[in-house]
Amino acid sequence: MITFIVGLIVLLISVGAIILRSSISSEPVYSVLGGLLGFVLGLVFVVASTAIYVKDNEGGLITIKIGGGQLPSGSIIAANGENGPQAEVLSPGWHFFYWPWVYDLVSIPNMDIPSGQVGVVKAHDGKPLPDGEVYAPIWEKPEEMLSGEKFLTGNGFRGPQLTVLPPGQYRYNPRLFNITLQPAITVKIGEVAVVKANAGKEYEGTESEMVNGVPIVPNGFRGIWKKALIPNQYYMHPDAYEIIRVKTVNRIYSYTGSSRADQTDNSINVRTKDGFEFPVDIRASAKISAEDAPYVVAILANPDDDANKDGFDTLEEIVVLPAVRTIFRNSAEGRGALEYVNTRSDIEKTSSAIFTSRLKEFKVNTDGLFLADIGLSKTPEGKGLLTTQTQKEVAKQETETWLQKKLAQEARAESVKAEKEADKEADKVDAKVSIEIAKDKAQAAIEEATGKAEAAKKQIEAVGGFGNYIFSRAIDSVTERWKGELPGVLVIGGSGDGAETAFISKLLKDMTNKPPTK
Repeated sequence: MITFIVGLIVLLISVGAIILRSSISSEPVYSVLGGLLGFVLGLVFVVASTAIYVKDNEGGLITIKIGGGQLPSGSIIAANGENGPQAEVLSPGWHFFYWPWVYDLVSIPNMDIPSGQVGVVKAHDGKPLPDGEVYAPIWEKPEEMLSGEKFLTGNGFRGPQLTVLPPGQYRYNPRLFNITLQPAITVKIGEVAVVKANAGKEYEGTESEMVNGVPIVPNGFRGIWKKALIPNQYYMHPDAYEIIRVKTVNRIYSYTGSSRADQTDNSINVRTKDGFEFPVDIRASAKISAEDAPYVVAILANPDDDANKDGFDTLEEIVVLPAVRTIFRNSAEGRGALEYVNTRSDIEKTSSAIFTSRLKEFKVNTDGLFLADIGLSKTPEGKGLLTTQTQKEVAKQETETWLQKKLAQEARAESVKAEKEADKEADKVDAKVSIEIAKDKAQAAIEEATGKAEAAKKQIEAVGGFGNYIFSRAIDSVTERWKGELPGVLVIGGSGDGAETAFISKLLKDMTNKPPTK
């Protein structure tokens, strides 16, 4: 303003000097030129006083003081040049002819939204929100929403805006918009985010489902969104959208008969039909898929919430624990204590099937129930029962061992008997064989004797009678054993005649006189 006044004074003085000098012709020409120079200088001061410079990271706010007319009733920001704060925000650089007695100019810094946060916007001016709406409709392009002229002359509504500003830097009019920073929605690994939209359009299509009185709708409409948000970062209004985080990892609930840190009982006791009561250690598996998470939220609200701070989340307290207790208590009612112990695998299999069916009603999956331990021995009565049963089993085993030994001895005796019988049979066979051999030898001797007799008979016949045969055999025998000595007396037995005797005598003499063979 001071610059403008100084420039105006210089300008007026220069104009007056020019007029005065021009009326006196005797004045030198340079005096007129000096007046013109002063005029130009004054004009520069005046124009400079209307200029404003907006820095790169700032915006210029304008207020018209006079000459613009009155704002419409209910409006606080001028969109058409009326008096008062203007919707327009000047961009960085020089701007001229904003006369100081007409305009007030103020520079403000841009809004910087860092990574991991969003800008939540509230408009101070605009059209009233429709009946029943809490948030203004979403703008496709957030930067168009921040254009004051477009917002006020277009479809801008005052109040909370459903549109949020993602990370970045924005030039905006703080007289029209209030921007606050809020954390962005981050969905971590091992979970999904189910969105319950409290704002947006009502869905009127056929894809909507009603679960437990809650509408399951396509994403973008009011209600529980059918598709949960997978791990990522999302820029959404933190108040308009309720985020329910649901774990998608496999949950293992352990009921071990011990107490948790808060001293709550974490055991499950069963009573058999014969009156024995004892704890059982159970492991229960439960898993919620990303596809089923919206339905689980519609049924149970937040399944991971521990509303009463007792260490049991909603899913366990409402679904898992009651189901496990009921299943195992029912399984014990129809069995005796020992039968319960001996049919453990059957109980586990049947219980898992029932548990799976029960969880399906809540859109929850499971790997089954696992019977880790049966605590019958942890009670005095059960310990006594098991001791008796053990003794019976030991006696049974000893009896079976004795029977096995007896059978082994009997088998051994039978084996020895069989071995002796086999030896006896072998002797019989040997004797029989010996007899047969003797018989065969006798038969062979008979046959040999018969053969010899037949041969002798034929020889007797050949030599002309038995006497001649005997005589020839005697000659052979003598010949074989004679050593060349001639006895003085030769005695020939038998009934041979003298011719035979003479023949033998001659033969012997010939043999005696025969020279020895070399």
